[in-house]
Amino acid sequence: MQRHESASSIVSLPVIGSIPTMPSRGSSLSSVIHAVLPQVDRLFVFLDGFEDIPAELRDHPKIQPSLLPRQETLHSSSRYLAPHLSGSDAVIVLFDDDILYPPDYVSSIKLALAQRGGQAVVGYHGAIFMPPHQSYSQHKHTFHFAQGLDRDVYVHELGSGTAAFVSSVFRPNPESWRHHNMDDLYLAAEALKAGLQLIALKREHGWITPLAENQDDSLWRATLRDDRVQSNFMRDLLAHYVQPTSGDWWKRS
Repeated sequence: MQRHESASSIVSLPVIGSIPTMPSRGSSLSSVIHAVLPQVDRLFVFLDGFEDIPAELRDHPKIQPSLLPRQETLHSSSRYLAPHLSGSDAVIVLFDDDILYPPDYVSSIKLALAQRGGQAVVGYHGAIFMPPHQSYSQHKHTFHFAQGLDRDVYVHELGSGTAAFVSSVFRPNPESWRHHNMDDLYLAAEALKAGLQLIALKREHGWITPLAENQDDSLWRATLRDDRVQSNFMRDLLAHYVQPTSGDWWKRS
């Protein structure tokens, strides 16, 4: 799928936002929607565990809400359906329902993609895996989105809630993923297969701020309790960075 795009063509692309959420995030979701809606051309909202579409998401010309079926297993990975549903080439900007994004967030991340001709996945939360590579949760250096970063950094992993890419260049398929609570690792694996670098972008301290962190229902809290599957995935990922191989190896792990 990889295709080189000119900077001008990327700048002219529509921006499709994508955010997954669940009922417990209602208050923070409203703040996120208010912040990002003026910055995108269309916003996919994937509703996990909802009985009905919330009133504020109905009948808005920019918002496309989707109720995930009760038996749905994608959960937060549903955000990666956006490039498959958008119907045209676009800049895909992924959001979380507990992060407050500044007014120039989308224009900044879109410019970063344009400067690279779309040949990267970029974001504002990233990590480098560190020796001895035994624990995914403990053995990495994280560039947290709320902290300042004085230069762009190549990383092993990006946080899905601050990532963006060009759909004509990169189109990950979450329905083929074996696990649906490991978005960041699968994003890294798919980018590696596509030959795209992951870049954590420079920013000022406090430019992006958390609305909440480490909630009881957060995936990170669950990972801290047991990260054995993620740790095995991390080591496989590092092995393929060192010695790339073809094929969708992560779908069999």
